Amino acid sequence: MNCAGFSIWGQARAHSQLSRAGVCMSDQQTLDSLALRAKLTKVFGWSFVVLAAFFVAQIGYETFKPDEIVVIAGGEQPSYPIWPIVLTVATALFFVCVLGIMICSLLWVHRAHSNLREQDLDIAYSPGWAVGSYFVPFVNLLVPFRAMRELYNYSHGEIPEHAHSTVEDVSTWWLCYLIGLALSFGLVFKGIVDAATNIVFLTPVWMEFTMMAFSNITLIISVIMLMKVMTAITSAQQSMSYVGSAFE
Repeated sequence: MNCAGFSIWGQARAHSQLSRAGVCMSDQQTLDSLALRAKLTKVFGWSFVVLAAFFVAQIGYETFKPDEIVVIAGGEQPSYPIWPIVLTVATALFFVCVLGIMICSLLWVHRAHSNLREQDLDIAYSPGWAVGSYFVPFVNLLVPFRAMRELYNYSHGEIPEHAHSTVEDVSTWWLCYLIGLALSFGLVFKGIVDAATNIVFLTPVWMEFTMMAFSNITLIISVIMLMKVMTAITSAQQSMSYVGSAFE
């Protein structure tokens, strides 16, 4: 009888250990997934930074370079420069990077919020709404920022009363993002109006370049800060998981 009791107790203990191992493995998989999405965002993010800086330098050169006089001797065929091909490829890569940042960062946002929900934390923004709010007009001016700030604070162990405390890195990311986006939309709107209507905005060339350059610079800062915030939250959630598993 005693042997049977020990056997049943041993089986129950083994089952409990296997269950805990399964939970730990599941937690590790979600953290690995979170880290992978953060790394992919960094790959696209740093590529975006390089290409955006390249376009600022290229447009600045084309805008302010002195006029050149090209003389072609009789019978000589004009050369076909490779520069337009380089610009076409760079532009295509630029849009691929923008799309990559959007997809990978939103997947990361969803996973990071899901991790908090799985820890039974009472977060104000669900994983679906934290992602979906980016696509709702006017709502996307504030909710994504608040959701990211809450995510940052909870991931770093803040109590609910401090869930919306100021986080400088998050504020810098969002402010630069809004400024860069507003300037970009302004320049696109001006180009569309100039091309499609009889209305022409007469702005100096240097002013248009300044707006374009400032837009790119603020977006570069925004992407860099986003990567910094994502790295901090990913590390914090990994540390939080390790601390939690140590007391199980």
